[in-house]
Amino acid sequence: MRLPAGLLALCLGLSLAACGADDPGPGPGGDDDQAAAPDAGTPADPIPFMGECTLGMDDACETGVCFDFNAKGPHCTHACTVDADCEAPSLGCNGMGVCKAPGGGDGSGGGGGGGGA
Repeated sequence: MRLPAGLLALCLGLSLAACGADDPGPGPGGDDDQAAAPDAGTPADPIPFMGECTLGMDDACETGVCFDFNAKGPHCTHACTVDADCEAPSLGCNGMGVCKAPGGGDGSGGGGGGGGA
């Protein structure tokens, strides 16, 4: 079966128009608004050194590292090799190669456990 050229062109034109009908284009609700929207997972101001952070959100820290300290939870820190690499309020470099979180303990994550009865 062969369709007349005019009918074929009409069908093709209608199908292309239908495909583009869902795109509102630039402006309110269009693609341009989505490109300009800030990343909802990153705060406007970075979290400072030793501030509490959300694990896995390294980009939210001004130091670029959100480390999970076992007893203290995740905090923004940075790499170190010696205590002098770590500024206050950190108490120095831990055995994991990052600055210790303040607030007691050595920050090594080596808690005693023991919670049995």
